[in-house]
Amino acid sequence: MRFATLNDGSRDGRLHLVSRDNTRCTPTKSVPTLLALMEDWTAHASALQAQYEALNDGGGVPFDPAIALAPMPRSWQWLDGSAYESHGDLIQKVFDLVIPRDRPLMYQGLSDRFYGGGADIPLPLEEDGIDFEGEFGIICDAIPMGTPADEARGHIRLIVQINDWSLRTLGPIEMKTGFGWIQAKPACSVAPVAVTPDELGNAWRDARIDLPLHVSMNGTPFGAPEG
Repeated sequence: MRFATLNDGSRDGRLHLVSRDNTRCTPTKSVPTLLALMEDWTAHASALQAQYEALNDGGGVPFDPAIALAPMPRSWQWLDGSAYESHGDLIQKVFDLVIPRDRPLMYQGLSDRFYGGGADIPLPLEEDGIDFEGEFGIICDAIPMGTPADEARGHIRLIVQINDWSLRTLGPIEMKTGFGWIQAKPACSVAPVAVTPDELGNAWRDARIDLPLHVSMNGTPFGAPEG
């Protein structure tokens, strides 16, 4: 299934199903928001799947991704983790810090809002060192404390693409306080459509996305790291 959230004047927007070719959409019948869906995925999944198949057979209204909000405009929690050795090496070099490799590299960031992929982002000063990071993200339902890793992947419900902003000038200052990010990590923007893992077919393997993430800056290709 594919989901998007359109602006209806509320903070969480109105959840829609999006056709497999990303051209048409329709409001979800059984649940109004993505946040509510994550609260009880199993109660709604079957009805949503039937509605999704009907949408792919025809109907709905034209879908304009440019006006979509983030699929989940706000959440209970946002955790950003580094999954690659090369990222740890870069952090260690840039910030002149010894990065432990026996623990997950992860921080808890802002989750009170996520910007839509086409939204303007309010970043006041270029002197803050505005930077961007293309990322894959996952949206999970509730994961009980102590869940083993091989079982935790069963709680992955949706996959998204994220532009995770960083203010590089402020980063070293905040890291050396010994506390977490506050100013250096503004709210993220998220691409318009969230997809269930089955939409990726064979590219979803070992709870990873075996596809490149295409990143551009001002319309110019910047990179295409493999997931």
